[in-house]
Amino acid sequence: MIFRLVAIATYSILTYGVVNRPVIQYKSISVKFKEERPKFSSEIDNDNMRTDGIYLFGQSRQPEQIQNEYFVFKLKNGKVIGAFYLPHSAFYCFYGIHQKDSLQVKVIDSYDNSASDYTVDLTKYHRINHVSDNDFRILKTCQTNYQYLVW
Repeated sequence: MIFRLVAIATYSILTYGVVNRPVIQYKSISVKFKEERPKFSSEIDNDNMRTDGIYLFGQSRQPEQIQNEYFVFKLKNGKVIGAFYLPHSAFYCFYGIHQKDSLQVKVIDSYDNSASDYTVDLTKYHRINHVSDNDFRILKTCQTNYQYLVW
């Protein structure tokens, strides 16, 4: 594990005002350590993506980070069913095919059921190994509704 010091500490400055009375000013900076992981040239191991299974990707390396997009999907024989979501928000189901570093999918709008073609560049996301119960729940909903179109 590599940690980086993000900030320093708290200190005070003593200055004198116009009437030669000391004026104390406080400047504060919090101390915080941030975990950093070594960066590699490719986040995705394509050999692992060849096996059927359930996958989770996100804009953040950590799951369930607010304002970060995630998608969970099931890969089976080169075909996928899954969902895009933001934590604590709505989700959109998708289905399609897996290609080398991308997904070619149709995204279903959860409000009006319209479908749009979309390409997901997997190299722009981080693979997350832990799939939560909520991820499974979302995935099951999409599978129930759209598996007849895929497998």
